[in-house]
This record gives sequence, C-alpha cells and structure tokens, in this order.
Amino acid sequence: MQNILDDLTELLQAEQRFIADGAILKNAVIEAALNMDPCLLELLTQSETMKAHFFTEVAGVMVFDKVEFQNFVSNKKFLPDSYTAFKNRIGLTDRRDEYLSQSQDVVLAWPYKECVLEGGMTKEDRGRKEVFWNTTLAPDDITRLFEPKVLTGWERWDAEAVTAGRAKPVGEVSEDDNLLIKGNNLLALHSLKARYAGKVKLIYIDPPYNTGSDGFRYNDRFNHSAWLTFMRNRLEVAREMLTRDGLVFLHLDDGEIHYCKVLMDEVFGRDNYLNHVSVRMKLTAGASGGGEDKRLKKSVEHIVIYARDAQTGFKEFNPVYEAKPLMNHIEEMSAGGKSWKYTRFVEDFGREVKVGETVDGEGNIIELFSHEEYKISSIKNYIRTQGVSEAKAYFDNFDTIFRDTNAQTSIRTRVAEAMKGKGQFISARYVPRSGRHKGQNLQVYYVGSSRDQLAWLKDISEKSEKEIIKKERLGTYWHGFLLNNLTKEGSVRFDGGKKPEGLLERILDLATSKGDRVLDFFAGSGTLPAVAAKTDRKWLAVEQMDYVGELPTQRLKNVIAGEQGGISRAITWQGGGSFVYAELAASNATLADRIVAAQDITVLKNIYTDIQATGYLRYDVDLSAFDTDDFAALPLDDGKRVLMDCLDANHLYVDLGSLGDADFEISDEDAAATRSFYEITE
Repeated sequence: MQNILDDLTELLQAEQRFIADGAILKNAVIEAALNMDPCLLELLTQSETMKAHFFTEVAGVMVFDKVEFQNFVSNKKFLPDSYTAFKNRIGLTDRRDEYLSQSQDVVLAWPYKECVLEGGMTKEDRGRKEVFWNTTLAPDDITRLFEPKVLTGWERWDAEAVTAGRAKPVGEVSEDDNLLIKGNNLLALHSLKARYAGKVKLIYIDPPYNTGSDGFRYNDRFNHSAWLTFMRNRLEVAREMLTRDGLVFLHLDDGEIHYCKVLMDEVFGRDNYLNHVSVRMKLTAGASGGGEDKRLKKSVEHIVIYARDAQTGFKEFNPVYEAKPLMNHIEEMSAGGKSWKYTRFVEDFGREVKVGETVDGEGNIIELFSHEEYKISSIKNYIRTQGVSEAKAYFDNFDTIFRDTNAQTSIRTRVAEAMKGKGQFISARYVPRSGRHKGQNLQVYYVGSSRDQLAWLKDISEKSEKEIIKKERLGTYWHGFLLNNLTKEGSVRFDGGKKPEGLLERILDLATSKGDRVLDFFAGSGTLPAVAAKTDRKWLAVEQMDYVGELPTQRLKNVIAGEQGGISRAITWQGGGSFVYAELAASNATLADRIVAAQDITVLKNIYTDIQATGYLRYDVDLSAFDTDDFAALPLDDGKRVLMDCLDANHLYVDLGSLGDADFEISDEDAAATRSFYEITE
C-alpha cells in the first residue's frame, strides 16, 4: 500500500496543474481521472506499479479503471497532511469514505445530496483552490440548525432617519415592512419562513457562479457536487416561501446553468419549468473574436424560470414589450418577404348614429352604432397626395392607422348578428368585465359586410416627439440594458457580478404587480430591493457578507433619499419608502468570524481557550486529546480548519427558544422586535 502511495505522489509532482503551494490537489487529480485526461494517463503508465493496480489489458489494449483510481485517491490514507492527522487525533474523523468532490457526474443522486452544506463564502476563500470553510452535515447530525433564530441590531430607516443620519427604533414589525437581514442565508431563510411561507410572489437570485474566479466576493470555487448541495439546501426552503402562483428567476453564467437546470427540475418539478432566458451582459464579445483561447467570447448570461405550480397556480406573465423604431420594423418585414398589415387609416369617422342594442354573455348592454359619411384612406395614397415620406405619413396619422382582423370573439359574433345589413362601418360601445380593458368604456369598430374588427397601430406602438416606436412582446433573448459604469450604479461600488436595475425592472414588470412581495437571498449590492422599492413592491433581502453595511444598506438609504441612478430618471423616482434592518444573533458564528480573521497561530490558541469557555463544541470532539503544542505546530490554515470543525454548527446563531437566556445578552429592544417579527404575544 505504502509503495503505491509513494509512487503516485512522486508521479503527480511532475504535473504543475495538480500542485498548489507545493501540495497535491486531490480534486484536480480526481477530475482529470474522470475526464480520462491524456496527461494524467501518460504519467500513470510510466509506472509499472500504477499499471498493475489501475489498468487492465483487454485485447492488447490497456484500459484505465478510473473508478478504482478515484476511490484510491479519495481515501484518507492518500496524502494525510498535518490537518487530517490532527483531526483524527482529536476525534474529528470523517465517518464516510467519500468526498463531495469525488464525482463530476451530475445525476439526481450526487455525493451528500441529502446533507446540508453550511457556512463558507468568506473573503478568506477567494484565493484558495480548495473549499476552506464549508461544514457538511448529515441529516442525523442536524437537530437545531433550522429552528427560527433571534434577530438583533434592529434599525428602521425612512426619509427622516436618512436625513438625520440616525436609525429609528423598530418596536413593531408589520406585514408591510421591507426587511434586510444580515446572516447566513440558509438559516435566515428558515427564520423568514416562519412568517412569510407562501407569501412571496417572486424570488430572484444571483448566486455564486462557481467559476473559480478570484474576483468574486463569495467563495466561487465550489466543485460541482458541493455547489449543487449548497444550492439545493437553499432552493428547497425558498420554494416554501412562494405563493401558489409564485415564480423563481435564477441567474447564472454557462458554467453551472445546465447542472442547475437538472437540480431545479428536481426541487420544483420539471412540469414547473417555464423558460430559459439569455441576457446580453457585455457590450462586446471581443473585437478580435479570438486569440486568448479556443473558445468563443462570452457575451450572455442565463436565467431559468420556474413556477411554484405551473398547472393550477401560475397563469401567465404580464405583457412586457421591447421597443424598435417602426420604420426599421417595416423594413425588416419587407426584406423578409412578410406583409405589413397596418396600411390604412380612418380619415373621418363620419356621423355616428345609434341603431340598436344587444347584450354580452352576462346580459350587459352593448350599444350599436352605424357611421355615415365616413372616410377610410391608405398610407400610400397619403404619401402620394401630400408628398411626404412614409415615416411622416405614419407619424401624421398615428392615432387612426389600423389593420382589419377576423378575431373570433363572442362580442363580434353578437354584433354581427344584430347589425346585418346596417352599414359598412359600424361600432359597438360597452364596458368589458375582464381582460386588458376591464371596467373601461370601450368602443370597438368593424368594417365591411363580414364585420372585420379594426386593430389599431397605437395599441402596439408608442409615438414620441420624433418617431413611432413599435412594441414587441418580450421573448427569451434580453438586451439593451445600460452596462456602462454599472459597478457604480445605485451610488455604491460593487466590482463584478452587479446586475443592471433595468434587468430587475423587467423581471418585476413581467412577474409581479405593485404591492407584491419579492425576495433575494443573495442580495449582494442590493439591486433587487432597490428596484422593488422604486417600483412599489414589498421586499425581503438577505446578505451574509460583512459589506452588507457599505453596499445594500447604503444603497437602500440612497434610494430613500431619491438617488437618480439606474431606472430612477426613467420612472421619475423622487425618493421615499422605508426598510428595517436586523441581524441573526451570533453565537458560534462570532467565534467563526474570529477564526477566519486570525493572522497567526497564537491568536488561534487564544480563540481555542475562548471556545472551551463560551462556545458550543461538537459532542464527538475529544478535548483530552487536544494537545496545544501539536496544535501550535500546524500551519495557520490547518489550525483554522481544525477550530472551525470543532464548533457545533447547530449553535452558530441563537435559537428563538433561547431568547430569554441571560447568557446571550439580548437587549429588551431586540427581544421585543424579535417577538413582533415572529408574531409572538406574551
């Protein structure tokens, strides 16, 4: 056994991409094996020992047993570093034989699928090639993790508070309050669920892309299995937050979007999949079109859309349109050999004469009119007689340009029957009981003996000061968002990953109405809550990074003050509104933050002393075997990992049941606001 380990270690040292900081990366080696990487196979075949253990000769051909090799490399006996050795000594042994990173195959059953991936995503992780701070918990290890948590640091911000630069006390949390929560988003979701389950119309999330990029502020280096577990845990509880007709929009790039589609099919049900939208997120894909690598330049990102219940809950998207100059649209249709139908206009509606009445299906009155001495003309005739351009002809007659259609409606049928032989140009006036014109006094016109209905150009276009803009129903390729200076939008700077307010406005227009509640539990710089506030939606947002104060909180204060970035000018935003801020009350999480921030092993030793005195430890840790001299000999990162593993993840934050516990020093004000949030009456 030892010879195999030594030989393999020596072979792998020869390939730079399997090495980081002088250490072999197990995950990289396993991934290469699963992909049958030629370089790895060439290395292995240089050793007779490797060939004897991991290759089989079949018909004169050497066949690599990648499953056996994967199991061997995953074994804890391979490369047992000081961290692993110390964990074993103090009783933090892994009872399982496999690792999250063991397989890159995406199936509906991946390693640790039923477990919970807790923690992670700290700035400490950004430069590492392996996941540092993620605790994987099996179901039987989870007892109190998902219980509702105590919330502290309550603040209310409205226009008066922003002007004064001082938050107001919260006291009572109402159903209409907008909430920004700081803390682990998985646990925050379970706390929000206690009050908002089934009350959220839209969830939009922009999670870590799992790219391996150093520039993203989250831990963006998850392997596929860990990332899928991380996402599944959060999506399962998020689904419970949605109303029956609610929707989730999940935004990713092409690295994980296809894996996530499989995951979303399982969590939400494949029948609840609605659309895959491509969003242009770069102004150019690169002028040269190549040179840096063999791949095409990336210019789009992706959004998958799922319904909570597409069969009996969600009905349809709101009508949202994209704009295009009318003349461009007409030219494109002509070039494509298609006929443009809006070519006539009503020059004179003539004299309106009431000739009778009929009723709709519910017995409501429909007044009927015949038009005498009317005049209908064509755009071509107007161009010829007036000596104007086609664009000018459309501009001058915009309000009365039409096409005729044989739309099959019950109203048209009733009108046609009642108006047989009564003129060539008629109209019906009534109040629709449903549809786009519900409750309005509507007049519909019909032409010819077949009673073709007139459809107006103005219903699908808009007239500006200079031209007519054609509105086209939104499809699955979205573009035209303002991307210049995006990092500064909202008057806060966020490099990498920031989404334009115009994109979020489109999503809210498409999937919600004023007054609906929306949720983002990867809030980042706070784009969704900012746009929700400007468009009169209620919102919930969660962010666990320390920049919650300098980014989303400050941005939302700017919104209240009337900042004019993003969509503000287009919708004439003048400021106003309010939100409530709170944090999950930290217990072991405070110790975890200190561990991550520690700069030397001496500090870690002091933290260990505090953990023994004030922290909650895992029940299976053998403290009698914790030799501080051995601990002091560990590299800094390994020491951090050992201490992190000693902490009981069930006690990262203070459970609601401990609200009255004097050990946690929860103020009376925070306790009262927490009780109000959970609607607890004393």
